[in-house]
Amino acid sequence: MAYALLVLTLIDVALLAWAANHARRQPKNIALVTQATALLLLWFDCFTVAAGAWIGAGETLEQMSRVRFAWFYLTMPLLFIGCIALLAQADFAWAKPRWLLGVAAILAVAFIAVEVPRAVTADYQTACFADTLRYVGKVPVGQACAPGEEGLGQAAFTPVIPLVFASVTLTGLLIWIRRGWPWLAASALAFMAAAIPASVVGPFLTYPLDTLMTGAFVLAALRFPPQAATASR
Repeated sequence: MAYALLVLTLIDVALLAWAANHARRQPKNIALVTQATALLLLWFDCFTVAAGAWIGAGETLEQMSRVRFAWFYLTMPLLFIGCIALLAQADFAWAKPRWLLGVAAILAVAFIAVEVPRAVTADYQTACFADTLRYVGKVPVGQACAPGEEGLGQAAFTPVIPLVFASVTLTGLLIWIRRGWPWLAASALAFMAAAIPASVVGPFLTYPLDTLMTGAFVLAALRFPPQAATASR
């Protein structure tokens, strides 16, 4: 499992380089820029879990885990902005007013202000699965590193995850129906597989699905750049 995650880390690095190169040439492509920003440390998230068993439990791995959780909650809300921008770029007239992008930005900042401090200050517990060791908020069933550790910790619910997921899925479906481009919707719907219990598929199915959906979002932003929306008016 750890080696598979290392391979995915390299894929995330390549995806970052690709997205950043396009974002550098298209700085007004807000949908693309938000995804390039999210990709900056997506590889680090994957690498931290992949290398956890080799690093070992302790302050180094715990601090790396705090960084990966904080980055997740710092960048995930940016998808609210990315979704509105992408719909505007795909020529949805109702998504083009600037104030709507402003509302998305306010929503993103509000979630960041709440979730990032929580991620930085939370108490984390070690969890083990196959050949991996990582820090989590609450130890899932079947992933205890030692007897009696199952259920330790506290998993805090946050509405940002289902809201962001719903936003990306709806954006993908609208683009599929209106513009005939199905890949963002397909990747977002595939992410539903992450709802399958970890006891069946393991805890790491979300990692390749996250990479897939992020890559599809980048492709959508390139498929529908800002000038395409302008040209179609």
